[in-house]
Amino acid sequence: MSRFVSLTLLSLALPCVALAQPGAGTFEQVGSFGANPGALQMHRYIPSPAPGPGAPVVVALHGCTQNVTTYRNAGWEPVADELGFYVVYPAQVSGNNPVSCFNWAGEYGDEANLRRGQGENQSIVSMVDQMQADFGTDPSRVFIMGHSAGAAMAMVMLSTWPDRFAAGGVIAGIPYRCATSVAGAFSCQSPGVDKTPDAWADLVRAASSYGGPWPRLSVWHGTNDGVVSPNNQRELLEQWTALHGLAATPDATETVDGYPRSTFGGGAIESWEITGAGHATFVDPDHGCGATASYISDADICAVRHMATFFGLGGGPGMPPPSGDAGLVGLMDGGTPSMPPPGTDAGAWSWGGRDGGTSTPMGGDPGQDPGHDPVACGGCSVGAPGATAPAWLAALALLVFRRRR
Repeated sequence: MSRFVSLTLLSLALPCVALAQPGAGTFEQVGSFGANPGALQMHRYIPSPAPGPGAPVVVALHGCTQNVTTYRNAGWEPVADELGFYVVYPAQVSGNNPVSCFNWAGEYGDEANLRRGQGENQSIVSMVDQMQADFGTDPSRVFIMGHSAGAAMAMVMLSTWPDRFAAGGVIAGIPYRCATSVAGAFSCQSPGVDKTPDAWADLVRAASSYGGPWPRLSVWHGTNDGVVSPNNQRELLEQWTALHGLAATPDATETVDGYPRSTFGGGAIESWEITGAGHATFVDPDHGCGATASYISDADICAVRHMATFFGLGGGPGMPPPSGDAGLVGLMDGGTPSMPPPGTDAGAWSWGGRDGGTSTPMGGDPGQDPGHDPVACGGCSVGAPGATAPAWLAALALLVFRRRR
């Protein structure tokens, strides 16, 4: 049986999950949204109450073996209702990739997806344009995030379209242009590829004619991720600190919700290490954030809530107070986040979230692989409704495949 066919069959065992804690607004598919050379689907969430013109947009990219229904469990929609922004969910289809991966490393040597204005990256930008046409959204407040292959694709978007995204967030991500082939993708995934910071940054600079300022970036990784090596977190930080002209060592490190958070450049870049966690988007259902599903795990921290705060989408616990100082973050009035003034203590710019103590990273049995939270499916096996896919399947699924013509 060929690799293509076998993985296609494996994809039939993907979990069916029920959405928990949906927002009060409207979820819908958009049939036509302009140029779509990547042959993706567009779904969106319209919050309730619907915001007026000038609202922000968050683009959320699912991982391999996931779909939009799965990834709605990450928890964006109640936050969108609260803070007044739209959520766009691009969806990969089986005709492009048999296990629903965004093709972040191209397709068997075809690098179109990695080149500005081509392939899947153009399709995603067309979705953003459609939101502006339909709702008058603010083009200066568009943000993108993703998990796993979705995170790797988010890095493609931030690199090829830095003029269209104010900031991004990646969970279990991979640096832009780490690979342009299937074989290379294996190496990027694990053990990761080591380049100098300047070599990484040059790949981003060459992706467009943009001269900056570059998008801000929030980087998340589980320290026990067995699918995408945590080495990629270090390489991502090296790529983007060099791009921003920052030192690769953090300005400050603190504990937030029980986990280490480091900041670079006074908050231009942040890094979260989710200690003991595996390959997942991190939610906190006990505090109203998301629900467990395939590769969405209860880690007692709400990744999307912290990303929303980092993006400047609204006030949150421990946010800096409003101020007329031009260096302060323009959060309360909906302005674009900016760097703190020179000389400001970076630690004063971080938020506290819930006061943390100890946390149980995945909420399961101490001997349970943290990447496979039994709570997600009540102890069910792969193939059963709500089952969490095994790590070896996700490891294969993260790779890119030839689009079926």
